Amino acid sequence: MVGLTQVMENEAFMAFASYATIILSKMMFMSTATAFYRLTRKVFANPEDCAGFGKGENAKKYLRTDDRVERVRRD
Repeated sequence: MVGLTQVMENEAFMAFASYATIILSKMMFMSTATAFYRLTRKVFANPEDCAGFGKGENAKKYLRTDDRVERVRRD
């Protein structure tokens, strides 16, 4: 059985752990940034998301695309 100290000394495992941490951090940051831009610009993708801003025809004006929100989403 391989001990935890042996695994931590493995160079390939340490590289994998480092890159996985970087990718997960970026994913969490980008989801927060996308939500921030959607809320501040009042741009939503579906009717359920904009239910707090109005109902019926009033909510439909928030269902649109914005270039700045899409740029954050793509990165």
